[in-house]
Amino acid sequence: MALGNISRKVIWLSLLATLILAATAMNSPNESLIPRITAYVGDTVATPGATNTPISVFMDNIFDTIVGFALHIKLYSQPGVMEFQTDSGIEIDTTYWRCVSGSPPNCTDSINVHKDSLPWHFTHVDTFDVLIGSFDTTGTLLAGWEFIKTRSSSVNGLDLVIVGFADLQGGAVKQGILPQQGGRLIKLLADVGDIPDTLSDRLVYLQIEKNFKDNLNFATSSQRSFWEPQPFWDTNGWICTQWSIDNTVTPPETLGCGAYLRTTSPPWDSIEVVLDSILVLDTSEVHLFDGTLVVLPGFKCGDLNGDNVVGNIVDLNFLINRIFRGGQPSDPPQAADLNCDHNNGNILDLNKLINRIFRGGSPVCTGPGC
Repeated sequence: MALGNISRKVIWLSLLATLILAATAMNSPNESLIPRITAYVGDTVATPGATNTPISVFMDNIFDTIVGFALHIKLYSQPGVMEFQTDSGIEIDTTYWRCVSGSPPNCTDSINVHKDSLPWHFTHVDTFDVLIGSFDTTGTLLAGWEFIKTRSSSVNGLDLVIVGFADLQGGAVKQGILPQQGGRLIKLLADVGDIPDTLSDRLVYLQIEKNFKDNLNFATSSQRSFWEPQPFWDTNGWICTQWSIDNTVTPPETLGCGAYLRTTSPPWDSIEVVLDSILVLDTSEVHLFDGTLVVLPGFKCGDLNGDNVVGNIVDLNFLINRIFRGGQPSDPPQAADLNCDHNNGNILDLNKLINRIFRGGSPVCTGPGC
């Protein structure tokens, strides 16, 4: 009996250990169901004519230290409602070249090299007109990064490409973004158009471009890649532009084709099918989520009850009833931000209104930022 009990105990403990190991494996950091990186655009509200509206981008990097990234965010709808804030500028692109045939200054052939790859023999400078996006890194994960660049590829600020590196060569070493969750990566600044209240569709979709490696990538301290080759069969068609014909015989005989032009669709004279590959984002490792911006109806700061009169006794009674008796909030709530501190309808706003009405104090907050 004692040996039987011991055997049963051994079997039970073995089963228990197996279950524990299985549960541990299911919750391992290497579990494919847990993305290594999640980036998402925060949902934002703004008022007509608002400037410097922050569009926040957030990131989770639970397992990896991020030392560089590239993101492309664009308006998916409503281009007339908002645009990213941009300034015109000039970008100078300097490339470095090394002679491989001949000698400077009479090179007959050369190759492009990195500027630190000595020797290089001459340079080539190009200048480009660019739109530079405005952003704010105060209190974000990018605070202290040594390189951040934003560029719009459109002519009117409808998109922004953001590229950042934590550390550049020389100076103190920046370690990047250590594993964390829920951090604000960057705040992009946008301007909202002075749209009329009659506009019914006031929703703007902000989309993270997911298809191009050049504008979507994350660099980790472990040099992990989040793009993988996906094979596909590539069909190429060709049209002959120069047939070789023997006209010495009757009827003339076609001997072959001397020159081809590639085409993407029929009709074609010949085709070839080759196995090719394309880099695709590993969506099990990287999750990306789009965001929105909603433009609220227009309002006047201080018109708490919506009668189109700013800062009178009726508004004062409305605010007292809201604070002390649980009355209805202003519509929209931002109309009760009388001192522009972005806190709507509190004691400070009440003091502001009392001081304005009974003591001739300064006017209530005005403008789209109230």
